[in-house]
Amino acid sequence: MHFLCVYVDGGKGHYIPAKAVQEQLIAIGHEATLIEFFDLFKIKWIGRINKKVWRLMLRSPKIENNLSKHNDQDSNGMEIASKAVKFCLKRSFKKTIKKLNPDLIFTTHPYPDVFISEMVDKLGLNIPVTYYATDVFSAPVATICNKLTKYYISTREGLEIVKGLGQAESTLELAPFPLQKSCAENTIKSKAEARRLLNLKEDIFTLQINYGGEGLGTNSLLKSLEYINTELQVVILGGMKETTKDSLRLISAKLPENIHVHIVGFTDKVNLYAIASDIIAGRAGINTILEAFYLRRPFLITELVYTVKASAAYIEKYNVGWNAHLDPEKQFEIIKSCINDKSILESMDKNFDLIPIEYGADKLAKRLIDLVK
Repeated sequence: MHFLCVYVDGGKGHYIPAKAVQEQLIAIGHEATLIEFFDLFKIKWIGRINKKVWRLMLRSPKIENNLSKHNDQDSNGMEIASKAVKFCLKRSFKKTIKKLNPDLIFTTHPYPDVFISEMVDKLGLNIPVTYYATDVFSAPVATICNKLTKYYISTREGLEIVKGLGQAESTLELAPFPLQKSCAENTIKSKAEARRLLNLKEDIFTLQINYGGEGLGTNSLLKSLEYINTELQVVILGGMKETTKDSLRLISAKLPENIHVHIVGFTDKVNLYAIASDIIAGRAGINTILEAFYLRRPFLITELVYTVKASAAYIEKYNVGWNAHLDPEKQFEIIKSCINDKSILESMDKNFDLIPIEYGADKLAKRLIDLVK
């Protein structure tokens, strides 16, 4: 069988689940093609504009909050856009699909979710179209489309929200979160071993500050660490620019000698650094949070954008982290308390067992296979 896995180039949140499922479909013995949505429709130039707008929103939280809130609650612009796609791109889509000849299409973004399912229906093609909701804890109204064969989501809370927005209950299904391969197949479990492999000190409290793939975040938490009077190890990860790294170096140089800062930047050892950490802090990103859950590492939210607000409520509901959105004083007090009182993290570790999220890109891949059989 041949599966088509479609994502949108706008951060790792949509790419990683699509890639993880594609890899598992291939591992099981099927053919699977990973393709970017705008590339599929032969409109890469619109994709470039879309990515620029997405990056602008990430760097402008007020704009992102207002626009996302409107799109998620008050309007489904997808209805208008999908009509335009059907009218303008029908021929190119039909040609591409004929060439690829998929048995099933798996999508991880609202664009392909709605556009492809509408197009498949319009053309009368007998191809199941499925969607995995990468927001996990919620979903915007833009994802609602009852021409989908299956709408997968990994939390009961998210499923109830989607059902309330009008997604047909017959299409809804709780599904495993598709972890990326490097995280799912990790064999290193202890902090000491991970720190040793990363040339970090093995016996001191380790804080990870994660700036994400786009290198975004505030420096307030790092600055506040000058008031920590015990040894602390800080690792800073993310796809940051050299100017950002220079700023972090200047701040680090002013910290006392008991604060050891490692500015790592972009790395393919993200999971190893997560295991080495006592706490992971940063702007809330769904993949980072879910991987922290899987690796049993508390997450400290330092900045929260609108589209992932539901993640903060989930973290607090299960007491596996903290929401300290743009509150450096609160962030500092949390770190200080956890350093001084080991029982805080020890008791929190038990709460990870209570999180009712299943993991496994292989399990989700098998569900897709069963749909085609």
